Amino acid sequence: MNHVFLKKTLGSKEIAENVAHRAQMVVPAYQHSIQKQGFKAGEPFEGLPLSDKESYVLAYPFPELLADNYEESFAIVRSSGSSGNPFYWLTLKSSNQSSTAVLKTFLESTFAVHQKKTLAIVGYSLGSWVGGDSWSWVLKSMAIDTPYPFWVFSPGNHLDEIIKIVCQMNALVDQIILFIVPSAIAHFHLKASQLNQSLPLDKLRYIVGAEPFPESLRISLQKRAAVDDSTSFMFSLYGSADTDTLGVEFPTSVALRKLLYRNHVLAHSLGIESPIPHFFHFIATNTFLETVKGCLCVTRWQGIPLVRYIVYDQVALYSWKELKQAILSSEYLNSDDAVLIKIISNSSDQLPDLLAVTGRADNCLILKGTTFTEYMLDEAVKCEELHEILTGLYRARIVYEEDKQYLALDLEIRQSISSDQQTIDRVYHSLIKTIGRVQPEFFDDWQNFYREWDSNPAKRVLKLNFLPWPSLSQTTETTIKQRGIVK
Repeated sequence: MNHVFLKKTLGSKEIAENVAHRAQMVVPAYQHSIQKQGFKAGEPFEGLPLSDKESYVLAYPFPELLADNYEESFAIVRSSGSSGNPFYWLTLKSSNQSSTAVLKTFLESTFAVHQKKTLAIVGYSLGSWVGGDSWSWVLKSMAIDTPYPFWVFSPGNHLDEIIKIVCQMNALVDQIILFIVPSAIAHFHLKASQLNQSLPLDKLRYIVGAEPFPESLRISLQKRAAVDDSTSFMFSLYGSADTDTLGVEFPTSVALRKLLYRNHVLAHSLGIESPIPHFFHFIATNTFLETVKGCLCVTRWQGIPLVRYIVYDQVALYSWKELKQAILSSEYLNSDDAVLIKIISNSSDQLPDLLAVTGRADNCLILKGTTFTEYMLDEAVKCEELHEILTGLYRARIVYEEDKQYLALDLEIRQSISSDQQTIDRVYHSLIKTIGRVQPEFFDDWQNFYREWDSNPAKRVLKLNFLPWPSLSQTTETTIKQRGIVK
């Protein structure tokens, strides 16, 4: 189906061509790379080769990768290394001089920090990792110039300290914005309960990054905090150490995701299937984006310039104006969507276009020819139906028994939850239903073959291993981000 809101690129192609030309002139590694592949100066931009971390960044000596203006860098940051290869990136002053002003505008427009006494807590891993280091720096840079009360605390992912400062500052602030990876949120709440500390749920707000999360997580947290859909509550960021921040959720894109999560018929009519992607407004004006075989491709001048650099995330690019029009003119809207539709309808047509991200394309499991991505498994394990039983953290892998394949899942259960057969059956059938919805091939196989063995737990296609909290959650305090698929 051809949808008019789909785009092949975002950003200025002229900027991309200038970046490519400059890299060909002054970056030794890029010169060698394109010559090695038979490309010469003067090739059109579309004809330039693709690159990625393995074939380019890790294949050349560090000094040969640098921009000619690398001495204008002000920081060195490290990627998380979740792919197995951490790397160090230089951050140019010119790319970050407006960071404080941009953040101030965002926080004032979404959380009204200029009107509410606010405590911002950096709960990301600190040290050299770009996420924690950058947020600690930019928040404190903002705080030092604000004429209103705005405090920053940077304990990193030490949840005991976060819980203590939240309780200590509660009476002094109107709101608390927690910067954290989404997989650590359940652990944060459970640990507070274990410590007999009552968190001010009505004051807590979240800015999350580094990992995707299913919309059910945001909805569940909102319900616990008694926050409605018209209130800014939780926003996600999209980017990486390789590329810096590329996109941010606005209230409009949050409303869009909620709407499509709740209204599957509308989503299907737009060609957007479950699991519903994250929608990020594109904010990197000095960057050119393409999609190549469903993966994001980035061109950007920075300390280590990138030309047609593949980031292995599954991404679609959308025109905000056209997608908004398609939604508002749809025959599949209903009265239950009124609040979300109003947010979208009242938004400007001139908002930045969208990146729709559905997770890593290079990390998946294959069970008898059917592909499962982390994004699919996240949707199933972290669904609303299982929220009272599971913390949402899991480890998935393919196992073999007598030459037969199974999808094995280590699942972390909440305190006081019994892993009796009734609970196991409830979790199993919920997972079958949700995984089958997001991966129809699996549901067909289950209907035709796998369900014959459901009466025998030892032969079920999903092998469930329940682990007590905090068996998996405790790693959120020692690692940067969580990966659900293990190989």
